[in-house]
Amino acid sequence: MDKKVFFLLGFIMFLTMTGYGIVLPTLPFIADDLGLTSFQMGTLITGWAASQLITAPLWGRFADKIGRKPVLIFGLFGFGIAFLILIFAQNYWQLLIARIIGAALSSGTHPAVFSMVADFSNKKDRNISIAKMGALNGLGFLCGPAVGGIFTPLGVMVPFIVAGSLALVTLPLAWLYIKEPVEKDTQIGDDETLSLWSSILMVTKTGYWNLYTITLGLSLAASSFFGLLGYFMIARFDASAIFVSLAFSAQAGVSVLVQFFLLKKIYEVWDEEKISKVGLVITTIGYSLIALAPMTWIVILGCIFTGFGQACVRPTVISLLSKREEMGQGITMGLQQSMDSLGRILGPLWGGWIFSVFVPGPFLTSALITLLLFIIVIVSSEHRLQQMPRVREKSSRM
Repeated sequence: MDKKVFFLLGFIMFLTMTGYGIVLPTLPFIADDLGLTSFQMGTLITGWAASQLITAPLWGRFADKIGRKPVLIFGLFGFGIAFLILIFAQNYWQLLIARIIGAALSSGTHPAVFSMVADFSNKKDRNISIAKMGALNGLGFLCGPAVGGIFTPLGVMVPFIVAGSLALVTLPLAWLYIKEPVEKDTQIGDDETLSLWSSILMVTKTGYWNLYTITLGLSLAASSFFGLLGYFMIARFDASAIFVSLAFSAQAGVSVLVQFFLLKKIYEVWDEEKISKVGLVITTIGYSLIALAPMTWIVILGCIFTGFGQACVRPTVISLLSKREEMGQGITMGLQQSMDSLGRILGPLWGGWIFSVFVPGPFLTSALITLLLFIIVIVSSEHRLQQMPRVREKSSRM
């Protein structure tokens, strides 16, 4: 894959996740200025995720039908507009509609980027390329709150203006330097691909359901983690803002380092299935350490474990999905983003409720989810091994 194109795609991934990270510390100030309740503020987060849940498969299908580049360009444009239109919101409904429209316009960016990475790389090296994209994604999330903190003193809307402007400035660069991977035959006719509904139903089919279930489960677990870790540390240990920030930074920083520098070595030793198993076990241990931690430093250790484990599992799952060829890369990656968005909707709702009943509950739940995902991988592996002799027997008869 051309380094210039990879760098530009990586910057787009970094930029979009930085914009998402900017929202977390900045949106409460906007909500406060408008006099919104905590519930209304929560709907601004879930509204964005719900909009992506619905529209990402549609944009993914467009990426298969008309090409990756047009969807990527429009998604980047939508991302820039999504932040700039927030400036004009004067009440809750305007703010909510702006968030929903912004998510709908920009949700094609990630499916288009991951589809391009899959198109431009061979199957052997695809997992490394996807892992590096994932690392840039994580790095953007890590930098987002910091960017928001730097620019918020200049005005509560300034971080949004910066993020939106950067996206729009990147548009001509993307148009000039990113080429459509026509050699991969990305434009698919109506008679050569599944219908949208049939494609969506592929999430239930063998070879897909387990990978999409892992995506959903990881998102459920992680969204509870990100949403409630700070509250947990304050409630359990009366932790200062420094320790809370350190815990988040440890999780995100380890995830970025593993995907950038270590995962390639791990792929040389183990296959993707083994990496998924090990990553899920490490993630389960991490959530358990957080839930049962007797002191703050154990929480930070748990964050390191979860960052390491998720860095192993997430890019591996995306890589395995990209190697399935029953439907186009665009719709495959669009459904992957939808599952991730669904987890980001349900996770905070469940985590917030159980936290009010039992403080360590969200992290014990996350540990249970990742343990169940590990069992799913084991069962799927055994089922596939049982099917292999039957396939070979049929082949020999033919």
